[in-house]
Amino acid sequence: MKIFLFKSNFLKLYNMPQIKRIYLYRDSHLPEEGWLQSCFKCKEITGKYFLFQTFHKEDDLYEFYIHICSKCKKKFDNSALLYVNFSDKCNEYIRDHFNHLMPS
Repeated sequence: MKIFLFKSNFLKLYNMPQIKRIYLYRDSHLPEEGWLQSCFKCKEITGKYFLFQTFHKEDDLYEFYIHICSKCKKKFDNSALLYVNFSDKCNEYIRDHFNHLMPS
């Protein structure tokens, strides 16, 4: 699975945290910085993603976005159990690959 980290370079006003966006998707033949990526669940090419998780660490706000195709989203909308299982796998992936970013 590939990971793309997008770092926003906005001015910090009033001690606001810097937002760092991390996009999660599956490996594919597509360019890493393109807006189309593989669905994290089924590998179908998609431009859709959703905000999965956010947390603060020091002066940064981390936002994890997960690429999900319309078919998988529809399945999750129709079955809470499927979404919960998928969510557990995503959390495990984030813990395994981004443990150094997790708040202490």
